[in-house]
Amino acid sequence: MTYTQPNTQHSEQQTADEFHVSAEGMAEKSVDAIYFVWAEADPNILPRLIEPFAKMGLIPDRVHADRDSQGDRPFQVDLRLKNLDNRSALLVEKALRSVIGVTSVICVFE
Repeated sequence: MTYTQPNTQHSEQQTADEFHVSAEGMAEKSVDAIYFVWAEADPNILPRLIEPFAKMGLIPDRVHADRDSQGDRPFQVDLRLKNLDNRSALLVEKALRSVIGVTSVICVFE
């Protein structure tokens, strides 16, 4: 199981290696990827989070979204994919981090 660190601030000087384990550190096999995403509550956030998958020809196996009715907490979305190759898993992670409105992403690769 490989965990990646959450991002709280985007910086021009930060590289992708600071956010996740490099592809060389993962065995060349398929993984089950779980992406935990926190974002601003916005009506357009769900389509923006699904877009990176669609661009790669992928369909998430599970999408779960939860919003606090009082608006005290950020919008939380869990996205899961099974049997994803390592390169694609890391590309999806990078794409999710770049979505406007996303405040944090935690990835788990099993």
